[in-house]
Amino acid sequence: MRARAKSSVRAMLIGYEDQENLGLRSIKATLDSYGFHSVIIPYVPGNVSNVVSAVKEYNPDLVGISIIFQYTFNEFGELASTLRKEGVRAHFTAGGHFPSLRPREVLEALPDLDSVIRFEGEYTTLDLMRQLHRPETWDSIEGLVFRRGTDIVVNPPRPLIADLDALPQVKREPRMLTRGVKAVSMLASRGCLHNCSFCSIRQFYGGPPGRLRRTRKPEAVVAEMNALYEEDGVRLFIFQDDDFAAKSRQQRQWNESYLEALSKSALSEKIRWKISCRVDDLDEDLFSRFREHGLIMIYLGVESGNPAGLKTLNKLVTVEQNHKAVELLKKIGIAFDMGFMLFDPDSTVDSIRENIHFLRRVTADGECPANFCKMLPYAGTPIEARLIREGRLKGTLSQPDYDFPDPRLDWFSLYAAMAFRFRNFDKLGLVERLRLAKFDLLLANAFEPGAWIAAYERELRDLTARCSAVALDYLETALDFIAARDVGGIMRDWPLLHSIAGPQWDEEIEIQQQLDSVLLGYNPALQSVFENEFRRTSERQGAVGLSEAGSWPSGPPIQRLGV
Repeated sequence: MRARAKSSVRAMLIGYEDQENLGLRSIKATLDSYGFHSVIIPYVPGNVSNVVSAVKEYNPDLVGISIIFQYTFNEFGELASTLRKEGVRAHFTAGGHFPSLRPREVLEALPDLDSVIRFEGEYTTLDLMRQLHRPETWDSIEGLVFRRGTDIVVNPPRPLIADLDALPQVKREPRMLTRGVKAVSMLASRGCLHNCSFCSIRQFYGGPPGRLRRTRKPEAVVAEMNALYEEDGVRLFIFQDDDFAAKSRQQRQWNESYLEALSKSALSEKIRWKISCRVDDLDEDLFSRFREHGLIMIYLGVESGNPAGLKTLNKLVTVEQNHKAVELLKKIGIAFDMGFMLFDPDSTVDSIRENIHFLRRVTADGECPANFCKMLPYAGTPIEARLIREGRLKGTLSQPDYDFPDPRLDWFSLYAAMAFRFRNFDKLGLVERLRLAKFDLLLANAFEPGAWIAAYERELRDLTARCSAVALDYLETALDFIAARDVGGIMRDWPLLHSIAGPQWDEEIEIQQQLDSVLLGYNPALQSVFENEFRRTSERQGAVGLSEAGSWPSGPPIQRLGV
């Protein structure tokens, strides 16, 4: 290895930074404040050379890997293996939801890792750095899981951080969005009071001692927002809180203090912000005032449109509440996107049909595109435990899955993944393009208002409504196909589903081309966004040709903007 770089980097933290990784940034700020200089290296799938080069250049004592999502586990395992093959001898540790909830399995599966830092990582990482070269003392580090010879030692969890405002201020790197608007991620709280069966947040914050949900002082949050506006010109704040507006007396008091602090700072007319919340958090008076003080968009955890699905997911809300929440946001004029699971472990043909009908009703006006997925059984969740008890959990450590009680739905789920994966989840897919266009519209309305906004909004709504209708029409046609056959008939006639998907993709490409034309008319700068993503995608795929990139089962061909 080369000698330590002049910058004397002691720790290198690696993770996704599509948006600011506030977890890694808080760990970095803590280490730096105690004299352990650290750097963050963004992880880009398919491109590990930048990470390898950085590690070899800085020669850190510790490499920390953020494995937030279970399905990225293998990618980061391969990264660690590559670094070892390149001669890196630093201590490798990993953190995030998945390693925190499955530390022993992670260390057993990834022999290149030396330890796991469980739950909140600021002070556990700090203690590890202090004692890094004295492994005989590691038993004393709360929250650490480590190797000792052939054994794996699991220390008691570290209590949750009671005072979030006592943590050092993280360094921000504002991102430039459309229309020259600078944005940063924000955090006003950690944790969630609810226990949805599919979500690992409750397990992550419920594992260590401490309160399930903690908030920063509202005045401190607004002071940080004001400083970022004054010093860096930030005008959009994306709150990453698991449930920003939790419906509790304490949170209601917090909301009032937050709005008061925004008023005193005179920020409300200058900035906009986005949050995530549950449908039962919504209150017309409160959210109307949120809107008056800059709330521009909500990510709404709807998840299911049928009673059985909501019960399986333990949402503790009704379909009627879901509808009322959506109607309320439309009434008071707050844009929204929503999480929705078309499939859950108890799905039936009828429940899926109810979900499709729910999506039709909610998306018919083009307010947001219909998007959907299959519920994944994340590690440590109640639904995973149930599937294990029932003998239904299958797949691998990083890609867990399950079969449905009705085996026909296994085939329908496969079809949906094949036909809609690109549309629903790819950065170049139609849903992501429509989301970007909607956000461009919201920012234009906030910071560049004019008579032209109404025409822009009308054209986007029409295309979004059409996008949803096309997807739901073909989805229901495929469901009818599945419902009319037994498994043997589905297998025999499976090629016919390709004939269903083909026209769907043709219509989506036509919608995309019309959307490209609209965007070129209202904001030509968006062209570079899609072009850059196209180039990155082509590089990751080894310069896959347009005709190959979307062949069945992956989805429709990638279309370049304006082509």
